[in-house]
Amino acid sequence: MVDLAKISKLNGKKFAFKFVIESIEGREVLEFCNERLLELLKKAATNTIEPVNNIEFTGRPNEFGNIVANLFAVECRRLGLEYEKPRDISGKAKENGYPDGVIKFENAYFYVEVKSCEESKQNQTLRTFFYSPSSSSKIVHDAAHLLVCFLTKKDKFKLLLNGDFHIVDMSKKDVKLKLEYNASNKELYGRERL
Repeated sequence: MVDLAKISKLNGKKFAFKFVIESIEGREVLEFCNERLLELLKKAATNTIEPVNNIEFTGRPNEFGNIVANLFAVECRRLGLEYEKPRDISGKAKENGYPDGVIKFENAYFYVEVKSCEESKQNQTLRTFFYSPSSSSKIVHDAAHLLVCFLTKKDKFKLLLNGDFHIVDMSKKDVKLKLEYNASNKELYGRERL
């Protein structure tokens, strides 16, 4: 029997992201130290801004984030980077979950997560980064883990990139454990009714 009381005591605790991935996935999180790749990623991020803003997006922020991630991948490929959707251990490309992409560069792997954040909210404590363990994980290489965050602004009803971005080395970041028990609609609203 699992001792849920013991597990619950870990809720809200901070852990080094590096430790979390190494403990759960059995893969090393490497410190990022490739200046050539950093310059290419900065160029890809800069090149992403105009095509995103030309869309004049008016939908939900989550949908906007998906557009930004897809166009960033396009710009990485235009610069000659081998950017693709990560594959699980069986070789199947996966769309959902952490990370968004993987780059193979100079015989090394780099996982990339792309986010967008409203410029006025970048110092708030809202949870915006998520990693959930999976039985079909996309983390199959020892690699550096990078987060590329594009800052956004509103122009009337349009959501736009403001021209600024952050590239973060996740090997130096902590993450907080948030335990959650959940159920799907099917599980909740199936055949049983009062």
